[in-house]
Amino acid sequence: MDTIFPEQALRQEAIRRRLLGESRSMICHALGRSPRWFDKWWREYQDIPLSDLANHSRAPLLSPQATSAGVEDAILQIRHTLEAAATPETKYGLIGAATIQGELERLHIRPVPSQPTIQRILARHGVTHPVGAGSALAYYPWPIAWAVNAIQATDIITRHVQGGEEIENLHTIDHFSQAVALTPATTKTSAILCTHLRKCWTKLGRPFIHQMDNEAAFCGGHTHPGVMGQVVRLCLFCGVEPLFTPYYEPKRNYQIETFHSVWVRSFWSRARFRNLDHVQAEIPLFLQWYHTRYRPPSLDGHTPAQLRQGCPTWPLTTALQHLIPTGHLPLTAGRVHFMRKVEQTGEITLLNETWPVGEKWIGEYVRATIHTAEQTLTIWHQADAETEWHRIKSRLFRLKEPVHELLPAFRRNCARCRDCLPG
Repeated sequence: MDTIFPEQALRQEAIRRRLLGESRSMICHALGRSPRWFDKWWREYQDIPLSDLANHSRAPLLSPQATSAGVEDAILQIRHTLEAAATPETKYGLIGAATIQGELERLHIRPVPSQPTIQRILARHGVTHPVGAGSALAYYPWPIAWAVNAIQATDIITRHVQGGEEIENLHTIDHFSQAVALTPATTKTSAILCTHLRKCWTKLGRPFIHQMDNEAAFCGGHTHPGVMGQVVRLCLFCGVEPLFTPYYEPKRNYQIETFHSVWVRSFWSRARFRNLDHVQAEIPLFLQWYHTRYRPPSLDGHTPAQLRQGCPTWPLTTALQHLIPTGHLPLTAGRVHFMRKVEQTGEITLLNETWPVGEKWIGEYVRATIHTAEQTLTIWHQADAETEWHRIKSRLFRLKEPVHELLPAFRRNCARCRDCLPG
């Protein structure tokens, strides 16, 4: 896992709070930083959404491999020409990095940069807006929970107690019943997350699908290509299918984001917590109120506890816990899903690898599913809620270790799961 320094974590927390709707002044007051500091890092996030908000390198900006000014000017001119669509040759067609690269080759402009380099040049000059890529109209195929524990979602919200100690609050919610499980911790390592999920599945039960964002501790880090992290391995071992939301789109995990707001108003803002032990001691009181007294707007007047009465939950029992190996978990047969918006290069990125989808799909949301037993990656698209999923393409996804069968004790049959996410 990449090292996150305290200052970098504060920047990430500022961005997270802003995305959740907190005002600039509230964020600055809570984090003890100036408006000028916030504005700097908010601009960086807006300019470079994939930025890790780390300190900028002081290394020279130019290198022997840097694209020449002449080639860069040619890239921008070609882009403007394609966008203008003023000639019969450019009236229709695509304007992304792959098309520009083809034009450079056709015009014998050398050297021809890679597509990612072309994309970075376009982004630096603020012209990254191909047809459809920025559209809010692209259909997003929301996974719909059909029963208790059909889908759970986990997220982390960072807060600071008196004295500045950072508390990582791990929250999991059942989409159908809105029941939750909470774990406060001082770090957000994969080991802490696995412990939280095991506790969560003991109390709430195991889901068929577990949704999360692309936090390094969830996916296994942002360094090694094809990495299968411990959280993914735990899900597969327990017969749970991980589902990763698109990069930097917290609204795609809105159920847990909505719960964060309730938790902030009803718990975190109601006391001045001294340390981790203080937070842990108060959580049971909050959970008792939330599950038995609170009526989430989506439950039509019911409490989470009322909606779960009599429903099967498939808990992670003590007997099942004993079947889970200690240490590094093996890879188990199952499926891992990634919701992605096709980038301006016609590609998607998952597990630190880039996969071509096609310029036809730029700006569209697709689902990429890894089937570990078959070692395949299949990309799917759904045009709208009334349309069946359409398979765009399948590719080999080579794994560098054996894949074990799911233990019989963890097996469950659910046709609805396959209907929700075929493939």
